[in-house]
Amino acid sequence: MGSATGPLVPRHSSQENWRLDTSSGPILVKRFWSGEDPSWRPDLELAMEFEGMALDAGIDMPQPIRPRHPAFGAAARIEGHGVFRAYPFLEHRPLEPGDDVSSWLGTTLARVHGLHRLAKTPLPNWWYGQLPPVPPERWGQWLEEGRAQGRAWVDSLDRRLSLVLDISRRVLETFATCGPHVLTHRDVEPWNVLVTGSGPVLVDWDTSGPDSAPLEAAYVITTFARRGRDRPDPDEVSRTLDAYSAAGGEIPSRPDILARHLGGELASLSDWIEATLGRERYRPLDPEETDARVIRNLDRLPALAEEAWSSAALFGPR
Repeated sequence: MGSATGPLVPRHSSQENWRLDTSSGPILVKRFWSGEDPSWRPDLELAMEFEGMALDAGIDMPQPIRPRHPAFGAAARIEGHGVFRAYPFLEHRPLEPGDDVSSWLGTTLARVHGLHRLAKTPLPNWWYGQLPPVPPERWGQWLEEGRAQGRAWVDSLDRRLSLVLDISRRVLETFATCGPHVLTHRDVEPWNVLVTGSGPVLVDWDTSGPDSAPLEAAYVITTFARRGRDRPDPDEVSRTLDAYSAAGGEIPSRPDILARHLGGELASLSDWIEATLGRERYRPLDPEETDARVIRNLDRLPALAEEAWSSAALFGPR
């Protein structure tokens, strides 16, 4: 890496990162944390190991810049500032609704899912949002705590509680019974696919870890086929599924194949409920403002569940 020729320029993202111009070209710098190592450092180390496997397999992705003195993997510690990593900055544009990446997406997913199959079924510790997952009784405890605090969402959760518990049960059962379970990217979203001069690339591998290959594939395929639409485009689903199958992937026909969508929704809902209850890690958020978000999420849950179960037909016998 060459010497810096300009200042760090902040970029808008969910995580701290900057563009830095150097004599060897621009680079992207990302900070993971600034203080002591968090409890999830081993998860990041595993993610970097898997990222290396994907690189060796020729997956379309950025090549990280290896530090001279790594703290672990491709991460470097800068005393007093935290733990960082860097990539060459890719000239790119975001993926747009009109971009047809179905063939690339299906092939890439299947190749990623073929890298490392797990011998044991892991906990659903990413797409559900928590490790361990929220136990059923906690929803009732939140309801009582919200009622004691006079939270505006109490009536909405009371009306939807049986649905929440049913979805939670189905999500966990589906994950446990829908293998193979593999190490994978776990965050294949449209914003993590960049269009470069040489084609699409998959970025942001730092949350890689264990997942169900079929559930991730079904989630990703329908998510990309929904870009710019109210519901997934069946033709785009079919094209991506054909590419996934041709590259060795397999998605079983089952009515709960899109449970990952609903697991993510419950994870988000539980986070917003915790925020309204004033938990310490959510203190930057205003509980009053998040009440309305919880109500909206609860009120749309029946329609989301109906769509998830009905859209499973997109992966039926062909």
